[in-house]
Amino acid sequence: MVDNLKPKTKNSSKPVRQAQGKPAGSMAELTRSTSSGSRKPASSMGELMAKQGSFFQVLQKGQAVSGIIKKLTPQEILMDIGAKGDALVIEFDKQNLENLLANLKVGDRVTATVISPESEEGFPVVSLRRMLDDIIFNKFEDLARRDEAFEVEVAEPTRGGYFTLTGEGVRGFLPASQILSQESIGPGAKIKVKILEYDRSKKRAVFSEKATFFLTNIDSIKALLKPGEIIEAEITEVAPYGLFVKIEPPARSPTRRASGLREQASGPGGKGEAVVEGFVHISEISYARVENLGASYKVGGKIKAEVLEIDTANRRVNLSIKKTLEDVFANVRNKYKVEEKVRGTVTEVKTRGITLAIEDASGPEGLRPGGGVNGFIPSDKIPSGTTYDVGQDVEAVVVDFDGRRRVIILSPILKAIPIGYR
Repeated sequence: MVDNLKPKTKNSSKPVRQAQGKPAGSMAELTRSTSSGSRKPASSMGELMAKQGSFFQVLQKGQAVSGIIKKLTPQEILMDIGAKGDALVIEFDKQNLENLLANLKVGDRVTATVISPESEEGFPVVSLRRMLDDIIFNKFEDLARRDEAFEVEVAEPTRGGYFTLTGEGVRGFLPASQILSQESIGPGAKIKVKILEYDRSKKRAVFSEKATFFLTNIDSIKALLKPGEIIEAEITEVAPYGLFVKIEPPARSPTRRASGLREQASGPGGKGEAVVEGFVHISEISYARVENLGASYKVGGKIKAEVLEIDTANRRVNLSIKKTLEDVFANVRNKYKVEEKVRGTVTEVKTRGITLAIEDASGPEGLRPGGGVNGFIPSDKIPSGTTYDVGQDVEAVVVDFDGRRRVIILSPILKAIPIGYR
């Protein structure tokens, strides 16, 4: 009763509000224990702020932090990283933003990189680009391990091939040597490819369209084909510098045509895992000089060739047609003697001299596969005023043998010796 009659002081109500309000609870949480076990409130504002700050992690620029996605929209991505406020994920690249929206969901725990510990508005700013790179290259690693094909879009031509873009916007390189057909490829074209190689540290990937049709694993190719082996192959492309062919195991039925390889290679993993690509350089076509392959070879035609080597760089087999043919020039020194007379037909007329076909070993479509035996009359052996035409029959005498050029050096037999001829 006596206590109830005492007048109230100005401060008498403050402990009540603290007891009823939240700050009192916060102060209780920030008390400290002494060595005797008693709890005391913070003695200064600095100690109070230090105690309050200990509940949140102190961020530094470039730091990797783990957090949970709280909001995921095209307009804003927020993360809870244990800071005083939610962290804002900043991403200005449209493709990267689309990848984040496609690969993440609210509640996912991810690792971000701190861009700014505290922005002008007071919240942390972070980036998920490193995490996104990990997601994409993990996919590449999985696709490469499973040898699975996927679609890319051709972006633009570059030296040695094309730049392409994956569905995630990753820029890759498609070498010209790994394209099935140059006719229907260009910016905007969408094609199926497989991964030849990738480098996570350099963020670089190399793709191959041929890998969707041809076997590209070097160990597997070596197991199927050995140097010196004679094989049959089908021509898939006739280039100015050689022939591209496909080699199928004997047990396979050649039901597919060489044309339309891009359509045949469609589908996961492609359909030609057991087909090996081969290449015959123009110098390995014939012992004779060959200038126009298109006149003698056509797409879909068959050839017989010898395996020279496994081309590990281009993931194919180098072949030779001429090694399956008889080298008629090998015994030419035994067959022809110096000063012996021979006859031949003019096949080529040039300023440096004329070429004669002494022995014509004509093959399909006019090509001399065995090389025949050619003779050559140098221009300095041709009298002034004397001319020759292609198809003309010429009599000459053997002067020498040129093993490098694989011709017999000849001198024309003159019916009348011109004035000044030596």
